[in-house]
Amino acid sequence: MLYVMLDSSGFGGIESHVLQLSLLLKDKKIPFKVVFISKAFNHPLYRLLEQNQIEYFTAASFVHFSLLVQSHDILHAHGYKSSLWARCLKLLRRCKVLTSFHAGEFLIGRLAFYEWLNRSTSFLSTNFAVSDEIKSKVPFQCYVLNNFIHSIPSFVLRSRHTILQVGFVGRLCHVKGIDRYLQLSNQCPTIKFHVFGDGEESNLLGSYPNIKWHGAVEDMSSHWNKIDLLLISSRAEGLPMAALEAMAYGIPVIGTKVGDLPLLVDTRWLVDEFDWSKLVWYILCFDSMTNKEWQACSKYSYIQIVTKFSGKQRWKILANAYGIEQ
Repeated sequence: MLYVMLDSSGFGGIESHVLQLSLLLKDKKIPFKVVFISKAFNHPLYRLLEQNQIEYFTAASFVHFSLLVQSHDILHAHGYKSSLWARCLKLLRRCKVLTSFHAGEFLIGRLAFYEWLNRSTSFLSTNFAVSDEIKSKVPFQCYVLNNFIHSIPSFVLRSRHTILQVGFVGRLCHVKGIDRYLQLSNQCPTIKFHVFGDGEESNLLGSYPNIKWHGAVEDMSSHWNKIDLLLISSRAEGLPMAALEAMAYGIPVIGTKVGDLPLLVDTRWLVDEFDWSKLVWYILCFDSMTNKEWQACSKYSYIQIVTKFSGKQRWKILANAYGIEQ
């Protein structure tokens, strides 16, 4: 049995990744279960897994889960806590363990300690990182396995809105640069800006008249048609799932040159992280585009995902790591 493990209380990049991985495993008919190592009330991922008929459960405790794991099982952990659990189980049960590193931001305090412990014990597992930058922080052997989209929708050639609609999708925090996004919106009063997400800096949103805050959204699939452009204003990233999902729906992406975004987004649409304020010119450039020009960018974005960031491109690496014959 393959157990896909995560420690989660909300919905973000790790949860999106686990959903896409689960859809890929289901498509390949691999026996697996998703394991939450802590219980969260009404978790958004529960409904999405149920909707796709993917089996999951919450481990009552480490001891309880350890009694289920056998030596022939495979554990694929996401996040520092589940990775530490998985490596302890390897010592106890001699099972195969893989861990994925997703965090690209600079951490402080207790989280920094746990992430240091996660990296320091990574010699006990086969390790993946979602970007080269994150890989460079892992002291033992680690392979890059970029995020991917397995459930890619059919391409729909739609028109852009008459008034350009710009979107921010993610946690409202310093690392994701919600403060930068708001400052950019202030410089473009004739353009409509959307915010999908919640977090510790949500209090900043109140004084910006052209911002529409949608709150935390567990599934963006019914919202992507509301925006014409996704803006990544982050100070640090791995390879953001929001960018992949947007492009899979034909939404062009602009942003800061962080993590492995240059592998996904045309570098002409990216600026150096310290030059984030220049993104206003990119917003205005998209605002001035004709519908035909925007549609060309939309189609390019979609093709990038289909040809380079689909589950098909990632499966060979995963299958080899799991020891599954193809």
